[in-house]
Amino acid sequence: MLAELFINNFVIIKRDHIFFDKGFNVITGETGSGKSLILDAINIVLGKRANKDIIGKFDNKTIIEAVFLLDDRLINILEQMDVVFDDNKLIITRTISDKSSSIRINGRITNLNLVKDISKFLIDVYKQGDTNIFMYKNNYLDIIDSYKNDTESNSIRKKLESLYIEKNNFLKKYQEFDLSQEEISREKELISYQLDDIEQVDLKNINEEKLDQEYKRLNSVTEIIECIEKCEEHLSSYDYDSPSISSMLASLSSSLSSFSNIDDNIKEINSKVDELIDSVNEIYSELDFYKDSLDQNPERLYELEMINQKIFDLKRKYGNNIEEILTYKDKIKKRYDELDKIDNYKDKISNSIKNIDESLKSMAKNLSYIRKNKAKELEEKIIIEIKSLNIKNADFRIDFSKKLRIDPNGFDNIDFLIKTNKGEELKSLSKTASGGEISRIVLAFKKVFSTFDNIDTMIFDEIDQGISGRTAQIVGEKILDLSKERQILAISHLPQIASLSNNHILIEKHDEKSLTISSSTNLKGEERVNEIARLIGGVDITDKTKDSAKEMLDMAERLRKG
Repeated sequence: MLAELFINNFVIIKRDHIFFDKGFNVITGETGSGKSLILDAINIVLGKRANKDIIGKFDNKTIIEAVFLLDDRLINILEQMDVVFDDNKLIITRTISDKSSSIRINGRITNLNLVKDISKFLIDVYKQGDTNIFMYKNNYLDIIDSYKNDTESNSIRKKLESLYIEKNNFLKKYQEFDLSQEEISREKELISYQLDDIEQVDLKNINEEKLDQEYKRLNSVTEIIECIEKCEEHLSSYDYDSPSISSMLASLSSSLSSFSNIDDNIKEINSKVDELIDSVNEIYSELDFYKDSLDQNPERLYELEMINQKIFDLKRKYGNNIEEILTYKDKIKKRYDELDKIDNYKDKISNSIKNIDESLKSMAKNLSYIRKNKAKELEEKIIIEIKSLNIKNADFRIDFSKKLRIDPNGFDNIDFLIKTNKGEELKSLSKTASGGEISRIVLAFKKVFSTFDNIDTMIFDEIDQGISGRTAQIVGEKILDLSKERQILAISHLPQIASLSNNHILIEKHDEKSLTISSSTNLKGEERVNEIARLIGGVDITDKTKDSAKEMLDMAERLRKG
């Protein structure tokens, strides 16, 4: 349930901290006082897109924070969505400024998509005038299938979707084989050309790195020989004007030898110099041997150039690298084999499609049977609930018709039909009811489905529009009945509804210097009596309206306890 809502610098709300109770919470206030801002704040903290216009004039950023108290079932669900808990609280914090925006779950940065996914388990909102799930025909199949949390319907629909995708893949494959003999010959000719083109190089046994290294070496033989000869001059040269490494080391050894017999340290150093002389001579010999082995080999260089060019051309035509080219080669070889046996493949695909069609037909028939059984029960319950909401002449039917083709949802078309007055024909729900009737019909649906969904909190925004008197009392009692199973938040203008709540929140606005500020108060005792009296009588509150308010609150208390 929603336990707390903290709002800072949101439009005309400077700073507000609202506490909600279990059961029935009502929000009242004069028109324009900021009641709808509370709902807007809840929607924004639950992931609704928000622009910079919501930032108030009291600070440079807006902060909205909602605290939910969850049971173990919901905690387990959210933990599987990687939400981390320290206790049973879920705290969602949304911060919005001119420069940046952030959203946190239990103190950890997250993204709007995750919050939106989580919100589906937390709150169900009905706002007068919104396109509601029960008013939109495309939702009706989902509504029927979700009734009673029926796992069998969901299982069949998943299988239908999987088979439908499989059938479409087969149909695409069949279209690939739906060719004339001329088209087959032309495609086989193209594939043969491509295979010959690729097979000009033994790609499987080519190491591009070694090939490139060999090419660069052969292409640089002259420069390598020149480099070796230069190195040999530095190592050992008979030019006295340019002493070599060998001559310098020999001179160094000769100088040290004079003292080697009398100084062991000199002797050890001289030994190291002699080792250097041996190493230099060895390097010289290896360079000289390698120089003699070098062969410019223009024929091999030309061959490598041709191979490299061919690989480049193949990459340009068939793939970005050798692996992709070989994959493409396997693909077209398979296609060539298929074209060779095209009639057999077409027969196999046709048989597969036929088998899938039979399975789709059987599953769709089974699903339709389940839906029609559920529809009968649902019709009865919806009619009972609608009539209990003072639409005495209501009738409700779930109309089934058959689609021309089976899709992932089966072959059913469903429409919700209703009439609310005698002498009327049954018409589609979205086209027949008035605003006040729609509110009650939605309430009836939510009452029927409340047994099967697992959402802890329901919000009704001005569900009392278009109703009054006895009807308002009935609607209020229905909401009170719902609140025994879950938390209800309702924005209302009617005393019949407001008086039935166990937590009454008043939204007011006042001026502070040059700014208007909206704030909330949890009403108790005489404050609540005055607000119910205002809802009954308007601006002028008399002793009579206060007595009526007290009587209404006393009656509501008896209803809550009864």
